[in-house]
Amino acid sequence: MKTIYLVRHGKVDNPSNIFYTSDFPLGQQGVHQAQALAEDIQNAKCNPVFIVSSPCLRTRETAEIISQSLEGNSVMIDERLVEWQVANWFGRPLNDFRNAAGYNTEPFHLKLKNIEQFEEASQRMIDGINDVLSKIEDDHCSIIVSHREPMVAAILKLRGVKDWSEIPLLDFPPGACWKLDFQDEHLIQAEKIFDRSKML
Repeated sequence: MKTIYLVRHGKVDNPSNIFYTSDFPLGQQGVHQAQALAEDIQNAKCNPVFIVSSPCLRTRETAEIISQSLEGNSVMIDERLVEWQVANWFGRPLNDFRNAAGYNTEPFHLKLKNIEQFEEASQRMIDGINDVLSKIEDDHCSIIVSHREPMVAAILKLRGVKDWSEIPLLDFPPGACWKLDFQDEHLIQAEKIFDRSKML
């Protein structure tokens, strides 16, 4: 069995509640969350072969903190792990985006056509996961640090879901970690195991 720990970056300071741009850094709470997640992962007996991050600042900072805490390998950057691609919505009010996209309706069916669709977001993340899996041996683990929607889309697609409808329902706040276990490159279990979203 091979294990991937999917980590969502720690909390950023975003008082204006805009859709994060790529240069948002971690806030102090996010730094503490990343440090705590590193301890959680270490206590889970994971000595990561790879730590791979989205190129966005908040994910790189999270990955670097985890790497330093675990005295692990240097962080590798994978462009496939970037934030959900939402065209010109970056930097605009998040609530405006959610309303326009239909994010707050149940079930969620994406109303916007000019942004990244479920198949694209899930597949690029799964491609990144599979690339890491192909490079580690059985009974080893690696860490991927990325963003909520692409990671949630990947988890759901690996479970057989084919659209955005369940995206808002899966619990993956900033400073949380899901553990994915694979046997012969097939997902056998996915569960949220660490959640530091409430810590200060």
